[in-house]
Amino acid sequence: MDVTACDRVAATFSVFYRVPRAGAVRLSDGGGPLGFDITVALLLDDLVCRYSCDAIVETGCFLGDTTEYLASRYPELPVFACDIDARYASFTRHRLAGHGNATIECGDSPEMVSAVGSRYERPLFFLDAHWGAGWPLSRELDAIAAGVAVIHDFDIGHERFAYDTYDGVALGPQILAGMRIPPKVYFTPDPDAEWPLPCLQIGRRSGVGLAAIGIDSRPMESHLHLIKRPLEPAAS
Repeated sequence: MDVTACDRVAATFSVFYRVPRAGAVRLSDGGGPLGFDITVALLLDDLVCRYSCDAIVETGCFLGDTTEYLASRYPELPVFACDIDARYASFTRHRLAGHGNATIECGDSPEMVSAVGSRYERPLFFLDAHWGAGWPLSRELDAIAAGVAVIHDFDIGHERFAYDTYDGVALGPQILAGMRIPPKVYFTPDPDAEWPLPCLQIGRRSGVGLAAIGIDSRPMESHLHLIKRPLEPAAS
């Protein structure tokens, strides 16, 4: 790694492990930013850098572990987060009160995705609103005009990485294929990749799916730790 890359890894490490894991009160992975998987944090940092992202959006903030990490790690970027539950949004808003770059809302996540997308050119969207009876992911994806979509709890086809299922439908590539304008390819992290820092999550580790929507996918294609996968058309 060059000096700049080393500095970015050090900054990620410094912030990541200073975030309290409030999500431990409920989440099966014990809480913590990004499912307490620092390799996801390293991946997001690479994407923010490669795409020169001008905003970050998180859907489904719960108690704000990931929100606090993102706002602390990227104080120069506006960070938007939301939750459908007013209690969680209120808690996270209070928790992030000292972060002037963070905006926390209670409401429908696709609406926030669309609103942020209309104001910024290259947002990074961390889509994690997968709790409760409603599943807004398809509407979130269709609301992205241009940006980097990072879907948490995604089926990457590896037994070590968990994924969500709703009404018998796995959170996997078929969700991307069902988009109004689906991408031609998507990406998943290589489960055997050697990251600059080890993952210390010994419990539930979530898969991640990525897509470049309305923007060039080549920055992902050149990433050594990502696997490019063709997207099969949705079944008719």
